[in-house]
Amino acid sequence: MGTMDSRDQALLAACPVIAAPRFGALPDMGNGQRVIVARNGWFVQTRLDWLDCIVALGHGQPLMHLPYGEVAEHLRFSFGVLPIRLIEAFVAAGRERLPNEAAGVLIYSRRTGQLRLAMCEPEQTSPVHIRYRRPAMAKGETVAVDLHTHGRAPAFWSSEDDRDDQGIKVAGVFGLLDRPRPSACFRLVINGLYQPLDRHPWQQLHGRAQGEWPEQGAPAQRGEGWMRRVLWRWRDRYLPG
Repeated sequence: MGTMDSRDQALLAACPVIAAPRFGALPDMGNGQRVIVARNGWFVQTRLDWLDCIVALGHGQPLMHLPYGEVAEHLRFSFGVLPIRLIEAFVAAGRERLPNEAAGVLIYSRRTGQLRLAMCEPEQTSPVHIRYRRPAMAKGETVAVDLHTHGRAPAFWSSEDDRDDQGIKVAGVFGLLDRPRPSACFRLVINGLYQPLDRHPWQQLHGRAQGEWPEQGAPAQRGEGWMRRVLWRWRDRYLPG
């Protein structure tokens, strides 16, 4: 019986694959990512200081009846509700920078369990494009939410946004900043998988009932070869050269 290649061992250590228990709960996990094979499909679970989520990687029952348990999608943020005051502060800063685009981040602190807003320093900006540097962060801080504006244009996800939105974060874009009520789009980004967050606090601020950000179960935008891209990113991160 052959021995597994050390590079494959490193990949499995970085992103394990487990079977969903049929009679018990999923084993606890620390910060990281794992793939779960279940009776009702296959899923990716991601856990960070600020995030715990399970997202389906496909839809429909497997053709083969697997003897495993079922898994449900969920999304939880350790900071709870995304603070509207920080979103309003970012929109105000974006308006000050009209007609150009603006960018900022909500930084999560492991020590306080809270978010803070920091605007990004633009290296190049225009009404249709921005290139920027992220602000410095203290030990135990990480970017949880990445925000940018489209100036006077509507909020939407451009092909440039898709190229830039990598890693793991919540992304938000605001448009129509010259109007009293800007438009907004939010999504969860997981290594190239985009999960739309259609029910977000900005909508609650403009007429919807106040409350916690609901758990999201909407189908994600998926493309061919998503798992391949994830594995290549893990290889590049953990197996340089």
